[in-house]
Amino acid sequence: MSTVWRYAAMILAGAVLLLGTGLYTMRTALAAGRDPREPSATRKVLRQVGGEAGLAARKAQLAGIVARLRQERVAQGTDAAVFSRRIEESFAELGLELAASSDWKPVPKFKVPGAAAFERTFAGTGPFDRLLDALGTIESWPDAARVRSLSISRQGPGKIAFTLEITAIRAAAKEGT
Repeated sequence: MSTVWRYAAMILAGAVLLLGTGLYTMRTALAAGRDPREPSATRKVLRQVGGEAGLAARKAQLAGIVARLRQERVAQGTDAAVFSRRIEESFAELGLELAASSDWKPVPKFKVPGAAAFERTFAGTGPFDRLLDALGTIESWPDAARVRSLSISRQGPGKIAFTLEITAIRAAAKEGT
């Protein structure tokens, strides 16, 4: 019977502790709500930004920034699509079959001012000599594309399966260009 009383006492003590904490939190919230400094601080900040006109100007400025960032994202997506299509066409012209490819994703540890790096993985099959021709073609483009990793396995007579990661470096667009 003593175990039951001990558990009951622990539950009762926990309930009293929770009730006390709740009451203290409510008291603190009510005291902060009655603080006369908050409305005056709000008015002061509003005056510093230029009132409603200042807030409207900042809102318009932020909307412009968001629109520019969306435009840049669309432009980068278009560039990536064109670059991907060029890669896929080059592989197809050389008789290589692409079975799968990932989306372009940023390389997080790339630290060069004014540039960003993106990588994509391709998997396919074809003759080894044509794969070498495709890699030479891709690395000769002025887009600064480099093969980051390549794995090859034998598929059959004269044919291999390959997986390669390509990293492309893109210079950041300058303002006004």
